[in-house]
Amino acid sequence: MSETVQDNHVRTLGLQRWVQLAYMALGLLVLWMCDRIIVSIWSKFAEPNPTAATALAAVIGFAVAFAVYRNETANRVSREVVGELAKVTWPSSQETRVSTVVVIVTSIIAAMIIGAFDAVWSAITDLIYKV
Repeated sequence: MSETVQDNHVRTLGLQRWVQLAYMALGLLVLWMCDRIIVSIWSKFAEPNPTAATALAAVIGFAVAFAVYRNETANRVSREVVGELAKVTWPSSQETRVSTVVVIVTSIIAAMIIGAFDAVWSAITDLIYKV
């Protein structure tokens, strides 16, 4: 196997790992939501059995995650999103600090300009209302 093909294969497996991790997170989120919903509904009729509710929620969560994983459209979109995120160049710590300072200074300047406009407008409207 050539070096380029091997690099692409390793990169694809690395990206696929993130896609699968996202589906596991989806399954856990569905499990948590279903557990809450099942216990809430069950408690309206009788004392809920937490073990049975969690088991049922786990089955539902696994089924939903598996169904979405097997859906070709959802899987293709997931792979494309992960592929695009892999292309992102994340800023360094220094770049993040500099950008944060720029945002804070710009926000302060914008607040001062808006405050000045507000003060001028308030003075003008005060003059108009006094007449």
